Amino acid sequence: MPLSVMQEIPSAAIPPVRTARWRVAAEWALIVLLAAYMGAKTLPHAWHTANTDFPNYYVTARLLHAHINPARAYEWIWLQRQKDHLGVTQPFAQLVPLTPLSALVMWPLAGMGILAAKHAWVILNLLMLPCIAAMLRSMGRLPWRHIALIMTLNYALYRNLLYGQYYILLLLVMTLACWLYLRKWPFTAGIAIAIGFGLKLFPALFLIYFLRKKDWRAFFGGVVGCASVVTVSIAAFGLELHRMYLLQVLPWALRGEALDPYNFSASSIATLLHRLFIFEPQLNPHPAMAAPWLFAVLHPLSQTAVLAPALLLTVPKDRSRRQLQMEWAALLLAGLAISTLPASYHFVLLIIPLCFFWEALGGQKRHWAIVPVLLLAMLIASPALTAGTGQGWHALFAVPRLYALLLLCGISYALLWQRKNPQVLHDIIPWVVALACALLFGILSGLRHQRGLYADYGARIALPADVLMATNPAVQGGRVSFVGLVSRVSTLRDGYHVAALQNGAVKFRNNSSDELMQTAATDGWWVEQADKESSVLRVESGEEEIAQAESPVASSDGRWLAFLREDHGRARAWLHEVKNSGHEDFAVTPPEFDVMEMSFAPDGALVFSALSESGPRLYIHHTGGRVDGLPFGEARYPAVSHDGNWLAYSRLEHGIWHLWLREMHGDKEKRLSEAGCNVMEPAWTEDSKTLVYASDCGRALWFTALYRLQVTP
Repeated sequence: MPLSVMQEIPSAAIPPVRTARWRVAAEWALIVLLAAYMGAKTLPHAWHTANTDFPNYYVTARLLHAHINPARAYEWIWLQRQKDHLGVTQPFAQLVPLTPLSALVMWPLAGMGILAAKHAWVILNLLMLPCIAAMLRSMGRLPWRHIALIMTLNYALYRNLLYGQYYILLLLVMTLACWLYLRKWPFTAGIAIAIGFGLKLFPALFLIYFLRKKDWRAFFGGVVGCASVVTVSIAAFGLELHRMYLLQVLPWALRGEALDPYNFSASSIATLLHRLFIFEPQLNPHPAMAAPWLFAVLHPLSQTAVLAPALLLTVPKDRSRRQLQMEWAALLLAGLAISTLPASYHFVLLIIPLCFFWEALGGQKRHWAIVPVLLLAMLIASPALTAGTGQGWHALFAVPRLYALLLLCGISYALLWQRKNPQVLHDIIPWVVALACALLFGILSGLRHQRGLYADYGARIALPADVLMATNPAVQGGRVSFVGLVSRVSTLRDGYHVAALQNGAVKFRNNSSDELMQTAATDGWWVEQADKESSVLRVESGEEEIAQAESPVASSDGRWLAFLREDHGRARAWLHEVKNSGHEDFAVTPPEFDVMEMSFAPDGALVFSALSESGPRLYIHHTGGRVDGLPFGEARYPAVSHDGNWLAYSRLEHGIWHLWLREMHGDKEKRLSEAGCNVMEPAWTEDSKTLVYASDCGRALWFTALYRLQVTP
């Protein structure tokens, strides 16, 4: 690229402002002090740890690098198993709600060990910073020291380096997109926006902005770029992972329910409204008002109210540098404000609007006004505005960061309002109509989603508040056992552990390793313990039953264990005879089947689900060795009743797993769930009348609780 490209963009002549030497010296001294803190405190910690989301990116990219099929990477238990097998010591692994491309970014480093990869990533992030600063300097007249001061005052920058997040990369991409747009390269700017969209969804708002500006080249550049990004991602990870993201992950993320929606750490509009209006027996037992319909109305309404000024104050024909800067700043802040799961490290993106604000206020000879703006941005990006723990209406006081961010949005809208052109106000009418239609659609969709969503709380099995997820239930006599995702339990490290619920009391196994699956029969209880490899242990003796085995399933008489054994992420079903150790284990499914779940019938047949090119399907392996497909569409989680008369399973419909019941030897079937939430992993009681199952109704995606329901007379 020629050096002339990096020259400053022409701007209106602004009289130079003479700055007192003491202030310049003070600014440089503060920059040096903050940079020294980064070098002495942040970087050493970043160098020696791999924590939070970095292992999630790394593990997913490592699977791709090792040619392991990543189609199930959005499933918590499956990804946790891969993490353990790779020797990554962080307690949890999750890809939800991250996009696949955000993990693909880490692919060039996936051949290294995790700490070596973190070292390389930190170095790359540090190299991005001067590139970002150079583009910000090239877009205006802001002195280098002011850009450096904005960067070093941004605590989110330190968090990104410490945690190995990718938001410095996103900052680079968004800065590049703005720089290209101001240089009048709109098509290329659209492509850069598309790369940002691949990393984080909200940059797609800029495609709407390009439409508002009537800049068709930028819009089509974004469309072409998005198509290219999706194509590359699908080529790397496969279609099934993206299909799961589009149909199952994305709708929950847009509602703020991809992770715990009641956790104030997000400090989002969605979190606040969940806490105020949605009752959840375990996660939010004391809302201000149990009125979920208010969430369905107020969430899209508040998002529209925040986003609308950024679009309506945009002037289509004004392509001046200052106008474009203010419009980009406003839209970027609006995107952060309506985000459903913002974390502190997201706010490294505030560096762009702050640079634009400082230059705009300086041009108006109001340099003093940047001080409260900088302080406000510092509070947003720092831990100073910590989330509260308010119950009921006190939840309104628990999200100070949200209010600070909305105030910063208001400042950006005020600066845009000062530049408004009355001649173009008539142009907003079609946009007001479009926003009103989008709002109406959002409200109706939310109300439709809530039909029956909270109707089954009466069937909920009560569990302690620190069990964030209860899954994989099994019934043995009067005891229900399950796998729990545990937090804040003093006797256990955070992670997945098997627990037993009997007579209202829950007792967890005290094990330092992850226990990811379990099964029970009349006289036995087995768990999968995951370390560098998985093995199946018998709980009663604590001894290893099967090496290199996962996902055990016991026959009702306890004679047989079915288990899975993986090869590059694809699993085959094997059989193990419990009471005859002299018999070798043997595979019962061909290599072309990627088996996920299994259930024994009383006659020894094995019903299993397997992933195919068209999604998951159910099959039955007969005792004679024949395998037949079952015509149930996309289905998983089979459970054959102990009397052999019924098959319970989950069927995927419009991105939701619904529970179904079907006769094993007939055509009678019944749908057991209707709400827009996942109901799965059924287990039968010994009388073949009642199901214990997992459901995420009213909770986060796949953050399931346990339910009990009688389904046959």
